Amino acid sequence: MRNRMLSVFLLLALLTAALAAPAFASEEHMCAHEMNTVESLQHCVHHALEMGHITNADIANALQAKLDGAQAALDRGQPDVAINLLNAFVNQVQAQAGVHIDPMHAEHMIMHAQMVIMALAS
Repeated sequence: MRNRMLSVFLLLALLTAALAAPAFASEEHMCAHEMNTVESLQHCVHHALEMGHITNADIANALQAKLDGAQAALDRGQPDVAINLLNAFVNQVQAQAGVHIDPMHAEHMIMHAQMVIMALAS
């Protein structure tokens, strides 16, 4: 049952990514990440701050701290801890969407984080 739910979730995530891709075709929304890794998500947050999609440096720092913790957990061989931190990242992005994070870019970062979570869960 869990594998089937993950498969459905993966399909939905891929469809969402395919539908959202044209929205990020302009350079201001470009987020270069060929892989679904914590490192690529860190780059995404950094890029969003640089481009003004995140308007508060403290928010960006808090997001990066969660990602740093997730990477450290992975380095220690604790993928479950990393997944928990990535879920906390998603929750914070959702809370800041439309406040200090551009809603469209928030959707992108959430989708990106969910794909990293799925890669770690498999």
